[in-house]
Amino acid sequence: MTIKKAIVPIVFLFICLSAKCQSSINADLTGKEYEIINGSTKYLQVNSLISLDSVLKVVSQQKLNTLANEPVIFFGYNPYYYWYKFSIANNDSISRNLILLLGGLGIRKAEIWQINNAAKLAGSGGYQYPFDERPYRFVHHSFSLSLAANTTDTFYVKVDESHAYKSTSFVLVTPKAMQKFEHRFYMLTGIMIGLLLLFFLFNLYLYFSIKEKIHVWYGLYIVTMLFFIIKQEGIDAEYLGLDSATGYRATCMAAIASFGMGCMLQVCILFLVNVQRTSLAGKILSLLKWASFLLAAVQVIIFYVRPANQIEAITFQIANKTTLITFASIVFACLYSFLKGFKPAAFILAGQLVFIVGGITRSLFIASISYIFPPSLFEIGLVLEVVIISFGLMYRYNQYKNEKEEITFQLQQEKLNTTKAILLAQEEEKKRIAADLHDELGGNLAAIKMTLQSFNVPSHQADSLNYLIDKASANARHIAHNLMPPEFENTSLKAILGNLFQLVNTEGKIKFHFFYTGSSHHFTKQEDLIIYRVIMELTSNIIRHANATEATMQLVYHENYLAIMAEDNGGGFGNKNTAGIGLKTIRLRIDFLNGTFDIDTGNTGTTIMIQIPYKEME
Repeated sequence: MTIKKAIVPIVFLFICLSAKCQSSINADLTGKEYEIINGSTKYLQVNSLISLDSVLKVVSQQKLNTLANEPVIFFGYNPYYYWYKFSIANNDSISRNLILLLGGLGIRKAEIWQINNAAKLAGSGGYQYPFDERPYRFVHHSFSLSLAANTTDTFYVKVDESHAYKSTSFVLVTPKAMQKFEHRFYMLTGIMIGLLLLFFLFNLYLYFSIKEKIHVWYGLYIVTMLFFIIKQEGIDAEYLGLDSATGYRATCMAAIASFGMGCMLQVCILFLVNVQRTSLAGKILSLLKWASFLLAAVQVIIFYVRPANQIEAITFQIANKTTLITFASIVFACLYSFLKGFKPAAFILAGQLVFIVGGITRSLFIASISYIFPPSLFEIGLVLEVVIISFGLMYRYNQYKNEKEEITFQLQQEKLNTTKAILLAQEEEKKRIAADLHDELGGNLAAIKMTLQSFNVPSHQADSLNYLIDKASANARHIAHNLMPPEFENTSLKAILGNLFQLVNTEGKIKFHFFYTGSSHHFTKQEDLIIYRVIMELTSNIIRHANATEATMQLVYHENYLAIMAEDNGGGFGNKNTAGIGLKTIRLRIDFLNGTFDIDTGNTGTTIMIQIPYKEME
């Protein structure tokens, strides 16, 4: 024990002397907010976690390597543990405080030792500790360093990134700059999260509006990638309660990314309507979709179970290559769809090309300072992609809406043309029947009467036959008049209806009051004939079914429309009678004129309101 106590100070003295000999980092960061010290940091790669004493013995033998002078260093999925060493010289007469920011994403545990005249533990961190127990409460693992005046301190950092893709970066930041960076970080991250949530709600709204599953899948993609950003920036530990080893390992970033890519592939399959699922492109997209979902499930299990490192590395490489193939396949499918005439494919293509730059830098782990000071190119690309593709979905929705309206309009036009053809055919047939009744039957009855007069028939029998013939002639004229009023082309609708209700009041038991206000010049003779048929049908229904003693028929020509109101004091009718042939015929004619038809019926009578707009107003 005496020898060991004597050796340790000697080793410390040797280390301090060698630290002064090597290039030390200047603690004075005046004129700059931060300094990346990777190029001045040495590292030791070991197969298992070793103690500081063991590291000091290695240091004494000068067996350390130097990190590359890049913003972020990627070691990949390897089974090793790391110790890092750097020295900071404070050449001022005052003490200084700095913050060491670590750039690794999967740090399970990190310890920082500070050596001057003696070794002391300056702080411990990592995802195995609750957020509130971190030495510096920030989403990225950070440590406060205190440097005495006119001293050079050597720092040793032990990092356990086992069962994770290893990356590292050492950045020194002044406390003032750190506060500024924190404010900027939370503001920009909040904006990104807010935008993604906004477009998620937008797609949710579109789904409930038009019931298309593509908006569910794209909303799921947005939420998935939003969670990926939250994990990447460590916000989950601070705000979502995932500040434990179990919480971290149960939410694998690689699995989240794979699931998100599967959702995006499904969006493409649904969006690119001219890429058939049975085609080669459709089969490739579908295969990659299910491969992405399967890899997501496998990675969750492997990341949580932590099997042999080689299995983790192989799974990760497969997922990473699948993501790159997915990017290429989506771009190819969108290009193919666009060249085949589906123009909205340009939105997904543009969104993917913006995102693909950041996605490839993320997939290939290209070093960038944005890993330390976000937003990264990946995050910016993701937000822009969501904005562009969401507008693409909105454009597609408007396009489908216009196509649907066009189809509806065409169907309405076909229905209108069919109705018009039916009504014209009916009118032509009524004209023919009316002419036949008037000319053929009326002439034949007149001839019969004349022939009868030439026969020697007893007077009382002749009078009876003449009465029957005259009645049949009158009925034939009445039916012909109802089918087609004489001189309709040269007579106003008001006069024709006036004659109609005068005849009805003369021959019937119901007293009809007829009111006509305004001018019918807004309608053609053909349209007037249809209106006449409607009033005839309303009058006939009142006579046959209303059990009324009085009725009123009004035609009022307003500024923009004709109002027709039929009222009676009868007993009304139930809903089962609203489907009769008479009312169906009326509705058919009113629909042809683009009018509206309302019925108010009860025990004290029935009121029917019809409004027919003028064509010039339409």
